Amino acid sequence: MKLVRDPVHGYIELDERVLKLVSDPFFQRLRHVTQTGLAYMVYPGMTHKRFEHSLGTMYLAKEFSSFIKRNSEVDFLTTEMISLISIAGLLHDIGHMPFSHTFENVLATLRQVYGEEVIEQGKKTHVIMGEKIISEELSSVLEKEFSFVGVDPVKFIINVISGKYNTEEEKLASLLISSFIDSDRSDYLLRDSYFAGVDYGRFDIERLKRVMLYVDGNLAILKKATPIVEEFLLARMYMYENVYFHSVVGMYNAIATHGIAKLIRESIIEVPLRPKELLKLNEFNIMSELQKHGDEFYIGLMERKGFRRIKQDITKECINADEIRDEAMKESFETNGLIMYHDFFDVPYMEDLGEAIYIYDGKEIERFSSVSTMVRSMKELKKAIVAYHVKVKDRIDKLERMIKECK
Repeated sequence: MKLVRDPVHGYIELDERVLKLVSDPFFQRLRHVTQTGLAYMVYPGMTHKRFEHSLGTMYLAKEFSSFIKRNSEVDFLTTEMISLISIAGLLHDIGHMPFSHTFENVLATLRQVYGEEVIEQGKKTHVIMGEKIISEELSSVLEKEFSFVGVDPVKFIINVISGKYNTEEEKLASLLISSFIDSDRSDYLLRDSYFAGVDYGRFDIERLKRVMLYVDGNLAILKKATPIVEEFLLARMYMYENVYFHSVVGMYNAIATHGIAKLIRESIIEVPLRPKELLKLNEFNIMSELQKHGDEFYIGLMERKGFRRIKQDITKECINADEIRDEAMKESFETNGLIMYHDFFDVPYMEDLGEAIYIYDGKEIERFSSVSTMVRSMKELKKAIVAYHVKVKDRIDKLERMIKECK
């Protein structure tokens, strides 16, 4: 048994079986994958990594499962199943590329701006790579250490992290790791808030743990704890508005995006398609190659020099936002990324078909929107920014005018 001292959750226990996964090179590489991309350029404390977030998600998945077992009549939540659910939490981000979601932006930019033929699956890119790592590289450890009667641990974890569940056990595990209120979001809100030095993402996690249950095939919260759910959703919305969607954070993510795209277009680095290729690519060698070949992008990231942002953001009220995006992308292509467009989009909460937060009053469950007036007022978060290098300032007059006229 090992104890990890975590600044968010206190001590996290790792037994010998978990240590075999944590010690694997594919998990250890997460020590060098920045959790929030280039957010540290604005919030200097946000240099934390996917490694500790994955440990925190594992811890909360186990905590949530244990309290659900206590609060609900769920026969399948055995000790072995709770352990396996926690391992799904541990491995949910194992496929992330360097700089996390920023690398996924690189792939989208290569295709949309530069017309490159790349395999790009948006935010599912890391999930698909994670499935490959789990099935090709970690299967022997999982099958040896986490198999029990009737359950294939490799298939279980892949189904859970992909959201393609087939059994009641897989459904609950998937909800605990990826839903409106889950162990992933709970950890990253608390962790990112802590390292950013802000209070926006804080909520009462100890209370939340104790009011979760599983009813009629749905993850639910006791009705008396409705304020906790509102607190959680507001915490997430405030983190997106003030930290993740900070305009200058967006600019630096865009600089990194176009810098890495340049390295790929010039065949200096390659997009990893197989797990072993991913082991060879990390943030250190990307920055090293940018130093040699990245010119303005490297100086922009390392010295904060050269790049500027058109001060007015493009908001969701802008009626010609599509025209601005198309013009910015054309300029981006023609200037090899020295003019760049970066957009932000998130929906704080939206009920759709089976996806909802459910509230349980002791007799029946109901959707959260039926009991909370606050959540009905939450709107999508949407904006975009345009940034440029001072070398091409003479080319942004049209974009500046379009944005200024945007109402």
